[in-house]
Amino acid sequence: MNLNYIIFFLVVSTFFSSCTTIKGVTNRKMMNKSLSQSPLFDSHLTGFALYDPSDSTFLYTWNEDKYFTPASNTKLLTFYAGLTLMRDSVPGLQYVIRGDSLFFTGTGDPTFLHPDFEEQPIFEMLKDTSYSLHYVKPKFKDEPFAPGWSWEDYEYYFQPERTAFPIYGNTIRYVYDSAQNGFSVQPSFFADFADIREIDSEKLSPYRLINTNIFSFAPDTARSAYKNSVPFKTSDELTVTLLEDTLKRKVHWVESFDFESSKLAYSRSSMELFAFMLKRSDNLVAEQILYLCATEMRMPLSADPIRSFTQEENLKIYPKPPIWKDGSGLSRYNLVTPKSMVAVMNYIYTKMSLDQMKQVLSIGGVDGTLKNWYKPRAGEPPYVFAKTGTLSNNHNLTGIIHTRSGKDLFFSFMNNNYASSSRPVKLEMEKVMQLIYEKY
Repeated sequence: MNLNYIIFFLVVSTFFSSCTTIKGVTNRKMMNKSLSQSPLFDSHLTGFALYDPSDSTFLYTWNEDKYFTPASNTKLLTFYAGLTLMRDSVPGLQYVIRGDSLFFTGTGDPTFLHPDFEEQPIFEMLKDTSYSLHYVKPKFKDEPFAPGWSWEDYEYYFQPERTAFPIYGNTIRYVYDSAQNGFSVQPSFFADFADIREIDSEKLSPYRLINTNIFSFAPDTARSAYKNSVPFKTSDELTVTLLEDTLKRKVHWVESFDFESSKLAYSRSSMELFAFMLKRSDNLVAEQILYLCATEMRMPLSADPIRSFTQEENLKIYPKPPIWKDGSGLSRYNLVTPKSMVAVMNYIYTKMSLDQMKQVLSIGGVDGTLKNWYKPRAGEPPYVFAKTGTLSNNHNLTGIIHTRSGKDLFFSFMNNNYASSSRPVKLEMEKVMQLIYEKY
């Protein structure tokens, strides 16, 4: 090889390497200024990690090893558990046919008669079968609320009870009828127990007498339809009553039954369920996915063993593993680091492509919990694909940023213990994400 060519090649390689190094240093200085010199971020605990999956390198970190309350970022762990332990379809019913009888029990499927899932194959199966129906009390091992949940939130749409056989999303919904210019209650079974108040009533929050199913609520067309909902107090007895009321046929109660040789009927695509959970940040669906995993593994319906199994066998993150206490992130006992959340993103990436990940996450300016945030500039494509996580005084964002240069980077941006509303925090985060989009 010509000596002059070799020298030229080395000089050019050194030049581009130097440019890359200089750009990296410049970007780190830019990020330091955006985070460490921001009065807002300085007023509370902020953590950040930016990672390039193409070469497995962290491009920038800030408090990346400190623990944060993740809120609904926890759903990414649940998503990975579902990807690992569930099949392509959601188990909707566990059943055995014996003689002229169909014995069935719950799998944890949250979509049965859920108003936001139009197709109801399990309902059709139970309605149309010629066999007599026998509901078997599920072997459900958990309490309705997970450790660390706020007990006083029992009456709010975002905290339905966990059950083995969810029905109607374990909520009643106040549905607006434009023709009648008024609201009705669904399912209609609860109509006599649900008062519809005016929006300017003294108490504007949802209301249900604790441990009863007596409701009083002021629905509002300005809200998303699903937010005009109130959880009901669940029980196996109520489940059977609602089944009979909806199926218009007798459903027998059975205390126990041997499901050793049972079959599973499937209700819908697992990916449809995962996307619904992630984009809407639906807490019931997140919790129930852990029970669906237990069903697939033929285990009793309990979330703790599924979380433990996932972390011990499939989601190995060291030296600071997530402290994972529920499926949804409602629990204040959950703890993660920005670095561990990037690791979760990497694990998800082993199961699906970047394009598939972008499709199930909320898209900035387009849908889900990011519909009104991280909007791309006119003529430009979306650049943030992520899962939000918000509790009082905490707001986090973990996902993918697609930069102007064409890179797909993983990030986790965590903010805990601020005293304001989340809006100022989100606005400042948006500035940082826009800088990353422009410069990386």
